[in-house]
Amino acid sequence: MVDDRLITLYHRSPQPLQHLGVSAKGWQLKRRRRGGMFEDLLKEVKERSEYSQAKLDTYRQQRLKQFLQTAWDSPFWRNRFDQHDVDITAEEPFDELSKLPILTKQDVKEADLALRPESVSSDDLLSCHTSGTTGSGLTFVQTKQSLREQWAIWWRYRNWHGIERDTWHGYFGGIPIVPIEESNPPFWRVNYPGRQVMFSSYHIKPETIHSYVDEIGDRELKWLHGYPSALSLLANSMLDQKVSAPSSLQIVTIGAETLFDHQREAIERAFDVPVRQHYGLEEAVANISECPEGNLHVDEDFAHVEFVPLEEGDGYRIVGTNWTNPAFPLIRYDTGDIAMLSEDGCSCGRNGRVVESILGRRDDYVVLPNGARVGRLDHIFKDFESIREAQIYQPDRSQVVLRVVPGDTFDDDVEAKLREKARTRLGEEIAIEISHVEEIERTDSGKMKFVVSDIAAMQIEKPST
Repeated sequence: MVDDRLITLYHRSPQPLQHLGVSAKGWQLKRRRRGGMFEDLLKEVKERSEYSQAKLDTYRQQRLKQFLQTAWDSPFWRNRFDQHDVDITAEEPFDELSKLPILTKQDVKEADLALRPESVSSDDLLSCHTSGTTGSGLTFVQTKQSLREQWAIWWRYRNWHGIERDTWHGYFGGIPIVPIEESNPPFWRVNYPGRQVMFSSYHIKPETIHSYVDEIGDRELKWLHGYPSALSLLANSMLDQKVSAPSSLQIVTIGAETLFDHQREAIERAFDVPVRQHYGLEEAVANISECPEGNLHVDEDFAHVEFVPLEEGDGYRIVGTNWTNPAFPLIRYDTGDIAMLSEDGCSCGRNGRVVESILGRRDDYVVLPNGARVGRLDHIFKDFESIREAQIYQPDRSQVVLRVVPGDTFDDDVEAKLREKARTRLGEEIAIEISHVEEIERTDSGKMKFVVSDIAAMQIEKPST
């Protein structure tokens, strides 16, 4: 976590010092993520992608066995293993794993230090923090090797798409990299060690679009990466104003938020390049990567991922075990995210179960008056080019508010069609209001929630202006 005083000092500094500060942080992160044995780890994860199914199964079994034995050194897990008769020396460790109940974030918070195995040296630990999309963050520790193995997995995925570590790219995230009150370009700062142009997501407006696109083109960036909410906002404004994408661009990658179909469609149309996503978490309990064929593969060598059917509605809860991080064992940890599974394989030949789509969090649902939950509502906005951004707000079960940032061609006819489209998804019993807003508010971590609900059972991290 960054000290607020440092952020204030950064924002008050002249631009050259801001570039220097960004680069200093970039060098620190590069050393943290890609130092030490990173090259060896990257070589190993690439080799594992070529494993036969039998060899992969053996590797997974050995990795889980070792992980359970380390977890036994933790007071929390030693007690839980005893409670549920888990034999950490068993030949079939996955059978033993199934005896355990699903672990919640609240369980983890209450356990705190009791989760840490006594046999793991404190000299090798890094402090980590999640941004808390479920309403509160999570602070934990991980080994240096664990962090670097996670980044090796992410760079393996990037290498699939021709992205190398010396590839310069534009990043659109939630960091307030440019002071909010700044009204003139440049709306970006440069991280030279990370070969990264960090664009401000908070200054993307119709009147600033050309400065963003020109900078991408002038630097001949081949790759953009960031939050889908930020990139789709830029894309929709480009489509609205008929601004062409720079010819240098080859790919857009997505992370940190759920990628909805209407966002992917807008980004692909605006930039005329493929959009690829990977699903990963700081807790390292699961990783799912999209291959060049456009299919999502579970990275089976990185963690043990379970798909638990929802009690209500379609989809599966993503539950994972983070065997790469012995310092903070999370076994059968509920991520709070929902996926749909595919019955088909993939022609790319890579290992791993194929996921049809990541639906988002359980919180990305609307509750109807009869108590039913409706998800995957992004389709409501899919065909409306005149909407730059959209969000669903539900104050109670009787009504929903569609918050839209209208484009230049948004009119009464479009609004009527939008209401009709929403009605086909939500039925006739719930009231639907359409609210025009200048921008959609983000959470403190800079992310945009697609559904914001005041219903107690569905509450999430509140947006801040």
